[in-house]
Amino acid sequence: MYLDILRSGKINTTSTSQLVNPWRLHFTFSFPHFRLHSLSKLSEIFSPIFTRAIFVRHPFERLASAYKERIATLTKDRTEPEQEYDAIRMAICHQRVISKRISRSLGIQDSCMNTIPPFEDFVRYTLLHTHTTNEIARMNYHWQPYSILCQVCKFKYNFICKYEMFNNHFSDFLKLFNISDWNIHTRNVPSGLTKRDYQNYYTTLPDDLICHLIKLYSDDFRLFNYRTDDYINRTTLSQNCT
Repeated sequence: MYLDILRSGKINTTSTSQLVNPWRLHFTFSFPHFRLHSLSKLSEIFSPIFTRAIFVRHPFERLASAYKERIATLTKDRTEPEQEYDAIRMAICHQRVISKRISRSLGIQDSCMNTIPPFEDFVRYTLLHTHTTNEIARMNYHWQPYSILCQVCKFKYNFICKYEMFNNHFSDFLKLFNISDWNIHTRNVPSGLTKRDYQNYYTTLPDDLICHLIKLYSDDFRLFNYRTDDYINRTTLSQNCT
């Protein structure tokens, strides 16, 4: 089965197979149910003859992109309905409204229907249930740490592709398997944002939230050699993130 992970056309223009959109799959719940029928033993996947590949992205850019694509895009602007994220957006709005002690008689349900919450409210909502390992294991897969979502320590991936160097790394990936019929010439960035745009999301976040994010994604930062100051450069963080 091919996955159209590039979201920019077909993998093979002559193929009649229906492409699967990986952005609609619930990996958190699907991973345990994948069965590799060509293997006599599942343990074979850990053999040196297998390439275990993972495609990663800076935690801060990934989180901001998820906000832009999933939360800050209203139903009317989507190509496909995503009720799960509509519900999350409304829950964030409700939390904000209630925290300001605005009366329920003002019609919270209607007012939140088309309200896009600020990025800070999204971050606070995301961090609400990240205090235990079990809570992190139940996070939405669009912003769950890769170390948990992809079981990095268990799978011991031997090919790591970074989104920030996607063209180069993915070309190396295709060469490794001698694949020549994969279209990589028209890749589009889903959100249409630049690195500077993503950095701007964090300029107004208070230090305490950033410190919590650093702790949440600490394994991803360490395992994939990402740095906080790629997106946030504050001298106060070294004092406040203890």
